[in-house]
Amino acid sequence: MLPATPNISLGEPFIELTSIDSTNIYAMNLVHKGLALSGSCFRANYQTHGKGQHGRNWESSAGLNLLCSYVLELKQLKLDKTWTPADQIGFSAAVALGVHSFFQGYAGSDTKIKKPNDIYWGDRKAGGILIENLVRGQVWTWAVVGIGININQEIFTQENANPVSLKQITQENFDLNKLQKELSLSLKTELTNWIIKGEAATLQKMDAQCILIKK
Repeated sequence: MLPATPNISLGEPFIELTSIDSTNIYAMNLVHKGLALSGSCFRANYQTHGKGQHGRNWESSAGLNLLCSYVLELKQLKLDKTWTPADQIGFSAAVALGVHSFFQGYAGSDTKIKKPNDIYWGDRKAGGILIENLVRGQVWTWAVVGIGININQEIFTQENANPVSLKQITQENFDLNKLQKELSLSLKTELTNWIIKGEAATLQKMDAQCILIKK
């Protein structure tokens, strides 16, 4: 039987990086070298090659947005369970729900998820998630969760992406350190719910928050 409260640590230690190619690349390199600490969060002030879905770059001006990667070693959850690639479906949905809940807390009910894991406000893209996993044999061992969320940026050059930021929505400036802590808590909450309630409940909850964006 699974414990009532899974042991999920996210956001500590917190490492801030001035400029880097990609927080996901940085974090995964540490995992491969055996130097990663589960629960770590790496946030970059600026990314030269931010990674988006399908090899796309993620545009972000320096110091204005949340650009981060969380590292999680699955065995650190301390559950009597062998994690497999099949578990990644529920995990991905829980992460998307965590980011959605965080952004919705400021931007309101127009916040939705576009499958597989983009965050939209209305028909405009506010954030994206890129999860990269390490599997050894048939055992899922590590997850690197890359998240980019538009916070204080007001001018974007990639107009075809139809971006929007939290500042554009609310007309307020935000403290990135405060938001980082809130994002960590929101992710931890939804991942805990996924483990306790199961994949089916998590996917059902995600579907209720999804929209179809026509291109």
